[in-house]
Amino acid sequence: MFEESIVRTDAREKVTGEARYSGDLDLPGVLHLKLVRSDQAHGLITGIEFPDISDLSDHYFFTAADLKENSFGSLVKDQPVFADKKVRFYGEPVAMVAAPDEDEAAELSGQVRVFYEPLPVITDPEPALRPGAVPVQEEGNLANELHIARGDIEVGFSEADLIVSGTFDLPMQEHLYLETESGVAWVDERGVLTVSAATQNPFLDREEICRTLGIPREQVRIKTPWVGGAFGGKDGNTVQIYLALAAWKTGRPVRLIFSRRESLIATYKRHPARVKARIGFKKDGSILAFQGEVYFDTGAYRGLGPAVLGLGIEHFAGPYRVGNLKLDGYLVFTNKPPASAFRGFGAFQTQLSVETLINRGASRLGIDPIELRRKNALRKGDNWPLGNQLVSSVGLLEALETLRETRLWRERADNRDPELAWGMAAGSMCCGIGVGIPDTAEVTIEKQGEGYLVRAGTVEIGQGMLTALSQLAAGELEVPIDRIEIISADTEETHDCGTTAASRVTFIVGNALIAAARKLREDGGDSATGSAVFPGSLEEGIEPGLPHRIYSFIAAAVKLRVDPLTGEIALL
Repeated sequence: MFEESIVRTDAREKVTGEARYSGDLDLPGVLHLKLVRSDQAHGLITGIEFPDISDLSDHYFFTAADLKENSFGSLVKDQPVFADKKVRFYGEPVAMVAAPDEDEAAELSGQVRVFYEPLPVITDPEPALRPGAVPVQEEGNLANELHIARGDIEVGFSEADLIVSGTFDLPMQEHLYLETESGVAWVDERGVLTVSAATQNPFLDREEICRTLGIPREQVRIKTPWVGGAFGGKDGNTVQIYLALAAWKTGRPVRLIFSRRESLIATYKRHPARVKARIGFKKDGSILAFQGEVYFDTGAYRGLGPAVLGLGIEHFAGPYRVGNLKLDGYLVFTNKPPASAFRGFGAFQTQLSVETLINRGASRLGIDPIELRRKNALRKGDNWPLGNQLVSSVGLLEALETLRETRLWRERADNRDPELAWGMAAGSMCCGIGVGIPDTAEVTIEKQGEGYLVRAGTVEIGQGMLTALSQLAAGELEVPIDRIEIISADTEETHDCGTTAASRVTFIVGNALIAAARKLREDGGDSATGSAVFPGSLEEGIEPGLPHRIYSFIAAAVKLRVDPLTGEIALL
């Protein structure tokens, strides 16, 4: 079914401009929403003054007082929809305006006056954990911590011929998708609140809306049309609750589109991190000990930070054999925008430090950096640094050998130009079950004329999900791909397939689709529903443990020209 490349099933609509994103939907009588955002990074709210709109029809203000529950969060409900007592980052929503005209909504939001008692601003995660630091959250500044140890690192370092160490500060990173956070909402003729928004997890959105507004589940519908990029940044509430609140309270259709500035200052980011690491080597390049300490700056609220910390620690030691290991990880609150999911999910920050130190060690020992990695590379049957055995293919050696034979790497040996430099790194990433155990999905397939209708509650965010699922269905049902139609990401029309994130959709949702297709063929009926549950079962008293058994591996090299006077770097 994947023997040859095909044109993506969504290609024509997107390249011709026919694809309509949530913010494009034109609703008659729509009210435009604008959030009133904090101009303080940390402070107590002492008062709010609203302009008089008593003589204006169809103008509204909203605050925390309009909600049944003023909190949300993917893992922990620790973030307020509207800050009502304290603001914890610059740009945090305090109130919301609705008006018939977009410019008028923006003007009214600027007339709302919020008064604060400023508090000290915390921006560095390491000092934030010291005694006496001003607490961002009432519980303190430590959101989560993880500690892993194997062997005896003191013995390992004492026997090392070379120890290399370093501290690395990695900055916040913006997703910068083409489509900013946006959506519309309305109450349909049945009295059902419908939200159409750019989101990666519509079923979680429904639960958040039901809880914050106190609405029964059957009265809330979430639809997700085309999404203009996400990369983890739309896995959680951005506009959804605000849209739902305004539509439900006013009975009018509403639209909310974040400006690029709003998206930059106040939405989810990649976690900034401070990484401290040291590696002990023998003269022949063998790694004897590894110690790592990471401080992930999760901003004002947790978001998906605990999971990011977990994956960062899981991948901290890299794809190498390490007998003596000590890892310490801290997730810390600061007065920055909330950090959450971003492609790489914590592994990027920690592995970067390891690869830098591996290269330093190779240079100090006079060993080729590829050869040093080959010597320490994990192989099938080895244990991952956290103890789980690698039972499937382990491709690091193959990747390193392939890289060694490339023309780019071979020409490095003959270089005499002092302005040219070569760099390389290896890495690994878990595959398949990206959100932990158990992971589940459910898909329904129905006969439809000469083709089939697939109902899968997952989201096309630009990654090609619709094409992949269409290929799977066409292959299993033995029909041309143009006879497959997919309804996706609609809480009223599909089952919950979980979040569209963590590289899980093809594996988890795809297996549910395959189960449905095979059941349909075997039973001969008009429809069938298939499920995927991983793991299928656990014996009583057995904990699921680490969810990952399969990892992908990579080795890459770059050639650079570095200007010794200006420091300018050009990738060649």
